[in-house]
Amino acid sequence: MLRLLKESRPLQRIGALGIGLLAVLCGGTAMVLDRLHGETVTEAMLGLRTLNASLAEQTARTIEGIDLTVSGIADQIPLENRRSAEAFSRLRTDRQVHEILKAKASGLPQMEALSLIAADGTLVNFTRRFPAPALDLSRRDYYLALKDADPGRAYLSRPTQSLVTRDWTLYIARRVNAPDGGLAGLVVGVIRLSYFEQFYRSLHVTPGSGFSLWWRDGMLLARFPPTPDRIGTVATEPIIDSQLSQSGIAATTLKSSIDGEERILSVQQLRNYPLVVAVSRTRGEILARWESQAVVIAAAGLVSAVALALMLWAMARQFLAYETANRALGERRQAVEARDEAEEHVRQLQKMEALGQLTGGVAHDFNNLLQAVRSSLHMLEAGGELRGAESRRALEIASQAVDRGATLTQHLLAFARRQRLAPAPVDLGTQVAGMATLLERTLGGAIRIRIDRDADVPPALVDPHQFDIALLNLAINARDAMPDGGTLTITVTSLPVGMACEEASPALTPGGYVAVTVRDSGSGMPPDILARACEPFFTTKPVGQGSGLGLSMVHGLTAQSGGGIRLESHPGLGTAVTLYLPHAPVESPAEARPEIRPGSRVDATGGPAASTGTAPLPVPSAALRILLVEDDALVRMANAAALDEAGLMVSEAAGGEEALALLEADEGIGVLVTDFAMPGMTGADLTRLVRRHRPGLPVLIVTGYAEKAVLQDLGREPGIRILSKPIPPSALIGHIMTALQDSRAGIGC
Repeated sequence: MLRLLKESRPLQRIGALGIGLLAVLCGGTAMVLDRLHGETVTEAMLGLRTLNASLAEQTARTIEGIDLTVSGIADQIPLENRRSAEAFSRLRTDRQVHEILKAKASGLPQMEALSLIAADGTLVNFTRRFPAPALDLSRRDYYLALKDADPGRAYLSRPTQSLVTRDWTLYIARRVNAPDGGLAGLVVGVIRLSYFEQFYRSLHVTPGSGFSLWWRDGMLLARFPPTPDRIGTVATEPIIDSQLSQSGIAATTLKSSIDGEERILSVQQLRNYPLVVAVSRTRGEILARWESQAVVIAAAGLVSAVALALMLWAMARQFLAYETANRALGERRQAVEARDEAEEHVRQLQKMEALGQLTGGVAHDFNNLLQAVRSSLHMLEAGGELRGAESRRALEIASQAVDRGATLTQHLLAFARRQRLAPAPVDLGTQVAGMATLLERTLGGAIRIRIDRDADVPPALVDPHQFDIALLNLAINARDAMPDGGTLTITVTSLPVGMACEEASPALTPGGYVAVTVRDSGSGMPPDILARACEPFFTTKPVGQGSGLGLSMVHGLTAQSGGGIRLESHPGLGTAVTLYLPHAPVESPAEARPEIRPGSRVDATGGPAASTGTAPLPVPSAALRILLVEDDALVRMANAAALDEAGLMVSEAAGGEEALALLEADEGIGVLVTDFAMPGMTGADLTRLVRRHRPGLPVLIVTGYAEKAVLQDLGREPGIRILSKPIPPSALIGHIMTALQDSRAGIGC
């Protein structure tokens, strides 16, 4: 693989070189276009500023010309007409004054009219008409501003519409003082704002240009191209107001509130007057020349890029065949590696399957031996012939040894996936919490137990008793990994559909799973130990301190339950074991089966106790016979003796054919107790044949080697019970008596 990578480097370098050159070419073209764009905008902005400064100066001089005319007329008012307001009002009848005013107004095209206003605000003389009409102008802002004080300069009014022409106008007013300083009258010049529109029209206008005159607060006074409906309206722009407040000049790019076009704008305030002149041009017109240049430059860049790409393609073709050969060789090697990995995985599965078959067979034979020993011990104990503490102690030790052997065979069967399970919907969060007290006593005070469980975790389908045993085994392993104490964390979470398949095992089918993780803070395991952790009889503990079946049992339980297991461990960082158990199917209330809850009584087989009542079951009459079928003579003899000791009449058979003959000859047989694994005819086959002729006969199948599918089907039939070896004789008798009682009551018949 490394050689393939080295051989592909020349082609990669050519590709990297090509990408780099293309990036430089594209980046250079973009930089040139961006620079031209900036220069075009800057050049346009500079031209707009120059033109704006010229128009602002021209506008200021235009207004100043009217201001000088108004001031000159105010100074030329005869002294006798200034003596009082009444004297000033007598100018109403002076025709010569009217002619003088007309002559002054005609010399200034921007001036609409000149007028004299009396101290009381009435019109005295007027250029448009003689005698002047009777108009009351006392509400005009210029009259209100000048009637009480003389500012010493002309007053420029706010824009307003003329009472005569209805055109938008500006008024420049001068105060005429009496000798005592009082108000004699006013001289007012009227500026036609349409003059500025005509003036802007006469300029050499480039496409997309715009010229406008504004009051300082944003009121539009004049504009070209004309927009009559917008004259007198106010439109403010905060950015322009801010720049004008600082320097009296503003420049920006914005969308015009007048025509909606995006414009580059230059604005300048007039000196001494609250007026603003704006010059603008549409952005599209300004960039039209740049866009034509951009097309040419982009086309040249594209041609260069195509030429470069063709050159690089020609270079790459020289390496293409070589690269293809290398890729084919790499794929072939990958296929070989994948095949070797698959073969190794198959060998491991075959190894585990062979071990499972071996351990299952050993557990079956061992269970038969334990059954014989347990029945014999029961007879010794029930006979009452043992005397003395030493004899009773020996009997107790022998019983404990049988129990330990039974537990060992249960672990063997769990690994072999041949134990008989009683799966039920179980709330694993509640199940783990119920085990907390037992775990604390088992682990000791040096280990802190922490339980984390998510809310709304659905029930899992698992045998609750076997789950408790698996959890206890994992906790004991964690305790041994933390001799100096530590923390054991148990987490219960729900995984969505498909996630567990990726995380746990390739053999785990997609679906919903409940994940129970047992994590310790112990010493951890190296990779070689971790790879063999689930093998039966493999242990790192000293001789006599571990059977090596703990993790094997857990592995078998999860696999037989339709789930999986994942181990994670690193030296010095602890170990985490995660059990994946499938979600329990949602059943209707009528279909739901009773759940075995933590704390319910169980017999030696791990199933529910034969009887939960307090009163003893009635012993059947001596005429009722029990047929005991067992191929192992030692087990058959011991069980027959125990049943006979209990007062039951027992007929014995060593196989299925002999049992059928006895059943046909003796109609008084009331219960059939049969082993499952027998040569020739199994207990399941015998049960089916018997049920054809005697469908109501109670049947107890005792097995030390669980064939899951067959036993599950039979266990669902009424009147049939499945028991596991080794079973205490008292428990066997209890099951027999319960089956008889159910048969008499009509249950399962």
